Amino acid sequence: MGKVFRVLCATSTTWLAVAEVPRLFHRAGAQVTLLGPSDAWPLRGSFVTAWQRAGGSASQVTACLAEHLQTSRYDWIVLGDDPLLAAVGAHANEPWAEAALPVAPEPLRLGLLGSKVGFVRAAQAFDLPIPPSRICAGFDEARETVKAWNLPVVVKEDGPSGGEGCHAVTDVAALEVLPPHLFRHPVVVQALVRGPTLSAEAIYDRGQLRHVVTSSLVRAWPAPFGVSAVRRFADDPAMVALATEIGARVAPHGFANITAVRDPADGLPRLIELDLRPNALFHLGERLDADVTPTLRAILEGVPPGPPRRLPAGLDVQVPVYPNDVFRCVGERDWRGLGAWALNLDDRWRWAPQGDRRMRRALRVHVCRTLARTLLRRGSHAPRRT
Repeated sequence: MGKVFRVLCATSTTWLAVAEVPRLFHRAGAQVTLLGPSDAWPLRGSFVTAWQRAGGSASQVTACLAEHLQTSRYDWIVLGDDPLLAAVGAHANEPWAEAALPVAPEPLRLGLLGSKVGFVRAAQAFDLPIPPSRICAGFDEARETVKAWNLPVVVKEDGPSGGEGCHAVTDVAALEVLPPHLFRHPVVVQALVRGPTLSAEAIYDRGQLRHVVTSSLVRAWPAPFGVSAVRRFADDPAMVALATEIGARVAPHGFANITAVRDPADGLPRLIELDLRPNALFHLGERLDADVTPTLRAILEGVPPGPPRRLPAGLDVQVPVYPNDVFRCVGERDWRGLGAWALNLDDRWRWAPQGDRRMRRALRVHVCRTLARTLLRRGSHAPRRT
């Protein structure tokens, strides 16, 4: 038998993003330890070998991680959410943190960890192709920028993730109606590129791109800046080139989610987000002939890198993202779409995570509870008949 590798997955939240990480590494021949709170999603599945209990906040998990890594060593450490990335990045000068971080402990690279402001600073310093962007210290600077540019922009708060904290602004009048609290901290003002939103789920091996699956956004929920509800998967050479360029300039290691907008002026992608952590879509490679697990195994074994694994040429498929699209159907009152999920039309359940009955059951419970809460809220706000 070959070596059994040890992987540590740490998370401080109940994000679905890390739910499938233990199963992916299990299939790659690794044992996975979960460090995090008792309600962490990976614990609801079948492939966590050991659990290191930690409190639910990013600072609590960071403290437990620092203590745990004094006595334990792993072949791969995955930090699963933005608050934890930022919290560990604050300890970047400590050896244990350097071993856990997906980038070198340098100020510009550390800015990529969960910060929209840090992302813009890093992208500009590394000459990555982003839309025109400015970091504004307050409302007055934001207003001056909008007036000077005289074009639609997106105002981005520094902290929120998953499309939250992004506000489309067409002119100064639209800027002035935004909540004042948004400008208590620096914000990003970024030119709005009116092209399709593109994505890449990537795996890096110390800066070398080893795996990349590309797609374009068909529907988001909540629109227009929410999470993916429907995506179209097809190999996109321009996005692969962008992912390769990011690897060469930023030198990340491990999981990355790359989001860009295709500029209609030249057809090239303009980078708008770079999240150096897993998301909930890496499992889809199994169904798209681009399984991620051979890549994970090759990196664990130290196999020399070759061309990145990517989608087959000619593949073009539209995928409803579970459970996001279910929530979208309810939010938009798309009863036909909800019925398609209920009746498994077009075999859409094949896109849900496979291979773990416990996780599938937990996801269905989560969906049912969320839908029940949504419908109860609607009922409580419905007008009464008199």
